[in-house]
Amino acid sequence: MNKRFPYIERDESWMYFNKRILLEAGRSDVPLLERLNFLGIYSNNLDEFFRVRVASLRRLMEYGGNLPGSTRLKAERTLKAITQLNVAYSKIFEQTFSQLKSELMRENIHIINEQQLTPQQREQVLSFYTTKLNGSTNPIFLENMSFAPESFREALYLAVELVDSSRGGVFRNRETAIIEIPVKEVGRFVRLPDEEGKSYIMFIDDVIRYCLPYIFTGLNYSYYEAYTFKFTRDAEMEFDTDLQSSVLEKVSVGLEQRKRGEAIRMVYDASMPRSIQRRLYETAALVKEDTLVPGGRYHNMRDLMSFPDCGRNDLKFTPQLPLIRNTLQYTDSLIDHVLHNDCGYHFPYYSFDHLLRLLREAAISKEVKSIKISLYRVAKNSKVIKALIAAAQNGKHITAVVELLARFDEASNINWSQKLREAGIKVVFGPDKLKIHSKLIHISTTRGDIACISTGNMHEGTARIYTDYLLMTANRAIVSEVNKVFDFIEKPYLNVRFRELLVSPNEMRRKFYVLLNREIKNSREGKPAYVMIKTNHIVDEKMVRKLYEASQAGVRIDLCVRGNCSVVPGIEGVSENIRINAIIDRYLEHARIYIFANGGDERYYIGSADWMTRNLDRRVEVVAPVYDRDIQNELRVIVEAGLNDTAQGYWVNTRDGEPKRLTTAPVALYRSQSALYQLYSDRQNEKK
Repeated sequence: MNKRFPYIERDESWMYFNKRILLEAGRSDVPLLERLNFLGIYSNNLDEFFRVRVASLRRLMEYGGNLPGSTRLKAERTLKAITQLNVAYSKIFEQTFSQLKSELMRENIHIINEQQLTPQQREQVLSFYTTKLNGSTNPIFLENMSFAPESFREALYLAVELVDSSRGGVFRNRETAIIEIPVKEVGRFVRLPDEEGKSYIMFIDDVIRYCLPYIFTGLNYSYYEAYTFKFTRDAEMEFDTDLQSSVLEKVSVGLEQRKRGEAIRMVYDASMPRSIQRRLYETAALVKEDTLVPGGRYHNMRDLMSFPDCGRNDLKFTPQLPLIRNTLQYTDSLIDHVLHNDCGYHFPYYSFDHLLRLLREAAISKEVKSIKISLYRVAKNSKVIKALIAAAQNGKHITAVVELLARFDEASNINWSQKLREAGIKVVFGPDKLKIHSKLIHISTTRGDIACISTGNMHEGTARIYTDYLLMTANRAIVSEVNKVFDFIEKPYLNVRFRELLVSPNEMRRKFYVLLNREIKNSREGKPAYVMIKTNHIVDEKMVRKLYEASQAGVRIDLCVRGNCSVVPGIEGVSENIRINAIIDRYLEHARIYIFANGGDERYYIGSADWMTRNLDRRVEVVAPVYDRDIQNELRVIVEAGLNDTAQGYWVNTRDGEPKRLTTAPVALYRSQSALYQLYSDRQNEKK
């Protein structure tokens, strides 16, 4: 690490972030089924990371002939570090899963395999096979495999070793068959009937293992052994530069390319014979830079997020039902309220229904003329989309900016854009190669316009598990500039300037510099100087340098960073005035809140942007000022709660980069998410 400019590489930092999730699965004070869920989240995150980030690093190494040698060298070093961390973390994962299975057994929840079945359970498994599984398991013999490497889908497979010993007890005719495990059709887990107060769960892998003699019926095999494996594929989409192709066409082509993406990782049962390993490796056309990860019997452990709860709610987090703000009756007009007072909602503590209520009212109000909205991700059965369609059918002018490049939601967004167009809604895809990540709504009424600025997507599903903040305002300057953002998206060649909003790729970076430089100047002049930030990621090298500059000038910097963080705090002469905390808890911390001392006249901002180069320079992002004093106070409470969390917090980026728990915490641990929910509940009760 460079002592003059300590910096943790983005992808290495991501591995430390994911380890924090893995460590939650090993905590005895976290409910048992939630610990399984954390293992699933860890596995799901890792899959996506390899599909996107590791694939990009590998591409740099393979095709970086026109890049500086230092770029390729950095990619090689980063990939090596990732590989080493992945091996170490895989061991922790296997140990943790083994421990959780033992703890589940003590709670009378048994994960059993095909060799542990009772005679009655064998009949139940065979019945499941004949009624639900038969016809979904179609073996392909590896020795005869003639299809291309990309024919291996990103799915879970069994490599089945088959032996014919029918002649004199001598093993003959060793063959290997590949069976794709039909998780999408039948699920990953089979719950057998309870017996004497005990629940029994089987992986579908083991159900297939038991049924191998029935799958290969009619053949003379007497020995079967099955090993799980899966490939991770490059998920990045490469677009050509044909200016005659629409963005929609390019994304559709890109999705087809993703299906054919090269394999970059193979995870497999470590007990798999080397001969089968080698044949799979060669068949998938893996190269030396790819990652081979030996592990235990089970893979694709993201499925643990759907592990049957067996009715044991006592082994899960106590429910925290979203609150309904009772300052307004449901017969009152929310539009009228926002026209007179700013409103702020912290999800999921407050119900997402507040936003749906605003959109429903806008859809039917005779005073509403038009609605503009940016859609990055939406729910499967989106109530937001339904409200927009209803508004269009009621004669409102609706403009929906749909981001086709929202990773892994491209197909869904293409489908939604078609349905919106069919309803008469104007659909805008935005400039080519400039992802629209801002979270905005503009509503025009005969009595004035209002705007919504959010830190998260207009998505009722994620609003139940992500912590985000939504501002509803009628501030004329802000609302007018939100409308300008929509104009810029449609016509990016316009020279649009913003005074209130921080908008990228226009001037967001410069304006953040201005805010930080003001803190540096104020500190040197003896005025109050501090920065408090709650965000997802800080990895942009220039912003990291600016934070170090502010720290060296005496500015106190408190950061609550959930994910990637390249800042190394506490280094004398560089970052001794920087403190970082990170929270992993029942909700995914997602809000972006920025607070600057400003010499005693604090400035508050919320928005969609993290401090990553892509957010500051290559996306349309919006960060908006907050002027309402009550909302400012609430934002400060949120940030301070995160910074003071000793129950779920981790020190981020200690000298060796590894996450460490807050061991200096007082006896009474403070848990920010529980404290905030209690605070909001108490406020509700006071107003009743």
